[in-house]
Amino acid sequence: MTLSEQFQNLPKLLKVSEVADFTGTHERTVRRWIREGRMAAVESPSGIRVPRRTLWRFLGLDLAA
Repeated sequence: MTLSEQFQNLPKLLKVSEVADFTGTHERTVRRWIREGRMAAVESPSGIRVPRRTLWRFLGLDLAA
C-alpha cells in the first residue's frame, strides 16, 4: 500500500494516538508538537483531533497529495 493510499484510508480527524502510530512517535511527542504550535489541532467533544491534511503537511508530503 502506498503512502497516498494509507493517507486516504485515515479518518479525516485523527486521535493523538493515531498520529503517534502513523509517525512512529509517542503520544507525548504529538501533544508537544501541538502545544508548541508545530502541528495544528482542533478540540472536539471527544478530545483533541488532528486533521489528516495537517498531518500530511507536517510530514512535508503536501505536494504529493
